[in-house]
Parts: sequence; structure tokens; C-alpha cells
Amino acid sequence: MKQTKIDRYNKYKTNKMRKRSNQINGIYTSSPEDELFANALLKAHKYIADTIGLDTPLVYERKHIYGPAAKYYGCYNPSSAQSVFNFSANYGQTLAHALETVGHELRHALQFKSEWYAGHLSRRQRWGKQLIGVWKGEEYKGSYQDAPWEVDAREFQARYAEMTHHLFTAEELATVLPAYVPKYPKKCY
Repeated sequence: MKQTKIDRYNKYKTNKMRKRSNQINGIYTSSPEDELFANALLKAHKYIADTIGLDTPLVYERKHIYGPAAKYYGCYNPSSAQSVFNFSANYGQTLAHALETVGHELRHALQFKSEWYAGHLSRRQRWGKQLIGVWKGEEYKGSYQDAPWEVDAREFQARYAEMTHHLFTAEELATVLPAYVPKYPKKCY
């Protein structure tokens, strides 16, 4: 009996759905390390958030960014009050480093909740990009690296990460997130 196009499509759809059941918090895990990171980061995020008194969810994404912003490990989105962890930018990083990213973004969440910081604008200048924002009632104009809210978040990221180290083994903390390899790469015709 010859298969029709509809039969082939339904078979493809069924197989695809069956093989893609390993979704955690918005992304599909492609390796045991991916799965370890996804579960561990949720656990650590909840622990830190509970400890510092925040109710901020963690969402995952695989966003490929090129150019000056290529190392966008994560962000805090104040409009949705969510911490975002970017798996793509964290390839090659250890779980211990990823925990620092989670801590960094939770510090931004605390900054917004405490009203120390309400966001910034960026303006292009001849010499580069300039951030303009208000930190604890004082206006700041300058670079991203020197912005007081970033300095504060970098200062606390390691402290927050270390708060969670007891939740994981030394082997887990040293695990490296491998590059994402799609199981079914798109064919180019």
C-alpha cells in the first residue's frame, strides 16, 4: 500500500512530537548536560529568590547574538519581571559560571524591586554608546561596564552563586555546557 502525503506528514509529526518531549522551561534539552543545567538553574534560582525575598520566574532561551552584544549571558526583563538565561551564550561555561549569571540577573531584579534602579536609555555618541540612567536617585551617564547597577550586580553575582553550591556536587559544578547540536538539522536544498 502506497503512503499518501498526508500519511507521511502525520507519521513525521507523530515522530517529531514523540522525540521532542524533553522540554524544560521553554527549551528542548539536547544532551544530559543541557538537562542538568536546565534543572539545576531552576533549583538555584528558586533558592536564591526565596532567600532574598523575590518572586521572579526564570525563563530560558537560545538566542544567537552576534557583534558587540554576543556575550549576552542573561538579562532581567522588568516589564515582565522575569530573569532570562540564554543557553546559547553560555556554551562552554561551567555550571558554577552559569550560577553566577543567575545571581547577577536576580541582583538586577532586587535593584528594580528596591527602586534603586528604574532602567536606562542608551544613546550613540561619536565615541561609542553612552548609557543614561538613575541609580539610587542620582543620574548616571557613562559606559555599560562602569554603570553602578552593573558594578553592583557583578559584586553580588559570586555571593549569590556560592549560596547555592551546597545544592550540587563538585562534579556537577564543574560540568561544561556543550554546544547545542540539533537532532534534526534543517536540510538545505
